[in-house]
Amino acid sequence: MGWLVAALAAGLAAQPGLAARRGPEPPPSLALTDRAARLLGVRQGDVVEVARTAAGPWRAFRVAHVYQPPEYPTEISRTRVDLRLHLTDLEALDGAGDSVDSVVVRVRPGVRPEEVAARLNTLPLGFRAYTSDEVAAQGSSTFEVIARFHRAISVVTLLASSIFLLTIMTLRGEELRRHVGVMRLVGISRRSIAVSLLLIAAAVAAAGSLAGVGLGYALSAAINLYYRRLFDTPLVFSAITWPVLAEAVGLSVLIGLAAGAATAWRLLRRPAREQLGR
Repeated sequence: MGWLVAALAAGLAAQPGLAARRGPEPPPSLALTDRAARLLGVRQGDVVEVARTAAGPWRAFRVAHVYQPPEYPTEISRTRVDLRLHLTDLEALDGAGDSVDSVVVRVRPGVRPEEVAARLNTLPLGFRAYTSDEVAAQGSSTFEVIARFHRAISVVTLLASSIFLLTIMTLRGEELRRHVGVMRLVGISRRSIAVSLLLIAAAVAAAGSLAGVGLGYALSAAINLYYRRLFDTPLVFSAITWPVLAEAVGLSVLIGLAAGAATAWRLLRRPAREQLGR
């Protein structure tokens, strides 16, 4: 008999009867996730009592297997207890037979899930078929909102960093004003001076990008360490990918070049003697 998933999402404090004990008769078996086994303090071979509600009736089950399932962000919880029962035992525990909430169908390679779902939905059996992509889209709406919020934060951060970098380059340009005037008087071309200012701005932006990358990796590691311990899960909560790094560094350098160009234009449009204070 296959296993059927039954998730008990209530807190452990609300389940006082879910405790290990030894029974004189061999009870039916169940399987627990490794995280649930740690939460309950049980191991393979122990006997636990399970009920549909806290009011009971309670039934004894023997932990026949402790396994590590794939975890999903939408199912993460500190008090979630996942267990698997035989179908007959689950029906007896629930008190309702011949009923099911969901059925997972795996299609053969080369078969389009959309076509299978469309054909199943034409059957007059009172159910609705969805593809795995549709189920994932329905369950990830919260993450879409978070992603949009993060994009908004990134835009504001880029605007603020652009203003900050432009301010730094303006102050630096005022410090170089006399040096630029001297270079122009000795015959150095405006193009060479402008290229120098662009290189300075790009170097400042690159240095800031490296510092930001280091800070990002440190914060990402701290976030993963904290939340993995909090939820007792191997899920990755924060990840820094190479495309994101390339985009961030590229934008930073472009912003630096733009700030350098603005500073160079501001300096070189003045006469050389005015830059020397005469």
